[in-house]
Amino acid sequence: MEKEIIPASLLVPPSEIENRTSRFQEMMVLEGLDGVLISQNVDLFYFSGTMQPGYLYIPAGEEPVFFSRKNLERAREESSSVRILPLASLKKLPDLIADLDLPDPQILGLEMDVLPAANYLQQATIFQSARIQDASLMIRKCRMLKSSWEIEQIAEAGRMLNRMVLEVPKILKPGLSEMDLAAALEAFLRRQGHQGYIRSRGFNQEMFYGHILSGPEGGKPAYLDSPSGGLGLGPAFGQGVGMKPIRRGEPISVDYVGCFNGYLADQTRMFSLGRPPQEVIEAYRAAQTIQESIIARAQPGVTCSQLYFWALDETRRLGYAPFFMGLEPSQSRYIGHGLGLELDEFPVIGQKFDWPLEPGMALALEPKMVLPEYGMVGIENTFVVTETGLRPLTIAPEEFHIL
Repeated sequence: MEKEIIPASLLVPPSEIENRTSRFQEMMVLEGLDGVLISQNVDLFYFSGTMQPGYLYIPAGEEPVFFSRKNLERAREESSSVRILPLASLKKLPDLIADLDLPDPQILGLEMDVLPAANYLQQATIFQSARIQDASLMIRKCRMLKSSWEIEQIAEAGRMLNRMVLEVPKILKPGLSEMDLAAALEAFLRRQGHQGYIRSRGFNQEMFYGHILSGPEGGKPAYLDSPSGGLGLGPAFGQGVGMKPIRRGEPISVDYVGCFNGYLADQTRMFSLGRPPQEVIEAYRAAQTIQESIIARAQPGVTCSQLYFWALDETRRLGYAPFFMGLEPSQSRYIGHGLGLELDEFPVIGQKFDWPLEPGMALALEPKMVLPEYGMVGIENTFVVTETGLRPLTIAPEEFHIL
């Protein structure tokens, strides 16, 4: 049998790993960290190019080392950018670090936003001579600014979503359920190379492809921190697509996340079978107007909270404040979010996020309304911040598609 070879185009280039590590080590020095131990899948992949089981140790001034717990050869196939050594037991890690003549970390950073408590206690006990410090904010800030290579992965995910939107008119017919439509579109995306699972960093935040919502049922709030919810298939996964039939004239929101090589693009487009009520059309036009007003103001240096409050002002002017980003008391307090390898990266376009926009940020803007009588209506696109403003990475036609 011929040996499977990982396509070179899917491997993270060594220059990417080197640049990320260099930027992160500069941040470590400023924060006074001697070393950072990384074990969460996405962070492992970001800093090493593989997420095979193990621990990546990044010293402040030396070459990182990946200690592989299993699948050593596969880790080496996937990453030629870091030194990879076998690890029989986590308890041996301090000794292995010493054997490499790396300084014993006096202040050690851990991913305390995502580490389960048992894992944190285990790692803190093993490095008992070190003072433990949370490195998660540094990690997220480092990952927030994307390289041109990362932006191209996100753009390809956006092109995947464009191809999906063009398939909807071929599939959407009277008599279909939300699940029928979702199954067809997800199969299409899967054949395009979509990984299926959408990674999020937040605790209990989970998603499979995204949401297809139709009618008033689509306006129901869900446990996911999102303006769109939906009934889902039941309490065990109470969000997104359900078994309800799609009725004529009701709004159909196709809010799906494209994924290429692990990188995500988020997009929402609206459809209906036959013309929807005029109130739905007008709400969609308002969402488009709000989106355009944000784009016009989004320049490097403008803070995320400024954009959020400008969007609120525009929403009030248009008369949609009670319906914007959900219904009280479940309204979301943001209108956009960063994304990359995870769907909930920095920055957050929200009321308490005073960080300025910087070139290289990738973010999704999603002005949406929940109309009690009709359901969810809105738009979403993914952008990259450039020196001159926002450049779209999702390119599907934005009109309300009436079939």
